[in-house]
Amino acid sequence: MSNLVPSHGNPSAPARSVDRTVSRQLSGLERETIMSQARVHAAGVVQTAKLDEVDRLSRTAMSGQALLARWSAVLADGDAFVADDLKLFTELAKMGKAEIIADTITGFSR
Repeated sequence: MSNLVPSHGNPSAPARSVDRTVSRQLSGLERETIMSQARVHAAGVVQTAKLDEVDRLSRTAMSGQALLARWSAVLADGDAFVADDLKLFTELAKMGKAEIIADTITGFSR
C-alpha cells in the first residue's frame, strides 16, 4: 500500500485529484446524455409536425376532390358525354394533388 500513497505530503491529495477527475468525467457524461435526449426529443417533434402537415395536405386534397366531383356532376346535369369530358379535369386535379403531396413527403425525407 505504501507504493500507492506517497509517504510525504498529504496522503489524501491523490484521492481528491481522482475525485475531481471522476467528477469532471461524470459531468461531461451528464451533459452528453442531456444533449442526446434533447436531440431525440427535437427529432420526434419535427417528425410529428411532418405527419401533421401530410395529414393536413391530404385532408385539403380530399375535400377539394370531393367538391370537384360534386361540381362536375352539377355541370354535367345527367349528360354522360359532358360527365366524361369533365372527368378528365377531376382526374388531372387528383393526380396533381397526389404529386404535390408526394413532393412534400419527398422533401421531408431530405
